[in-house]
Amino acid sequence: MAATGFWIGVESMTSVALTEAAKHPHPVFCGRLAAENSPRAELEASGVQAEWHDVALDTPVGQGYLLDLMRQRVPIERMVWVLPTLPNAQFGDDEAMSAPLDTVLPATREITEGLIVMIRGAEALLQAGVGAGMTVSYDDRDEPVTPLAKGLMAFVETVVSTESQRWASLGLSLTLGPVSAIEQ
Repeated sequence: MAATGFWIGVESMTSVALTEAAKHPHPVFCGRLAAENSPRAELEASGVQAEWHDVALDTPVGQGYLLDLMRQRVPIERMVWVLPTLPNAQFGDDEAMSAPLDTVLPATREITEGLIVMIRGAEALLQAGVGAGMTVSYDDRDEPVTPLAKGLMAFVETVVSTESQRWASLGLSLTLGPVSAIEQ
């Protein structure tokens, strides 16, 4: 059975990055497919063959669905999670500094919970010693400007850096990189 490749957060990926990901022998694309910027229709129209799943990683149901889906698709060779948009990029710079809590907290929760769920789920399901790994990607077109966005990015960098050392000792790879790197 061919190893599976998972790309989670497809609504944050460019169509070029998704087209590259679709070259994997068994790609599984997960994310908010109903989002207005979802590239699914465009890719399917161009003949890209992939498995698609509508997953809201910011909900317990979505997290459970994704983890169960991953469990069903082992062996997994590669996982890529594209971080949701940082809170500063959702609003104009002035609005981001004073955005209401009911807008900022869900975005913050999606990033922090999503990171923990993705790392723990991947660690449990990736096969050690065969080059399997996970990449946490971020949109490098928008620089974090607000204190919250900078703090969230620092949190992600710290967790990935610390966990990657532990993962290496387990024979797994965990990296952090820009979405533009997927396009290559």
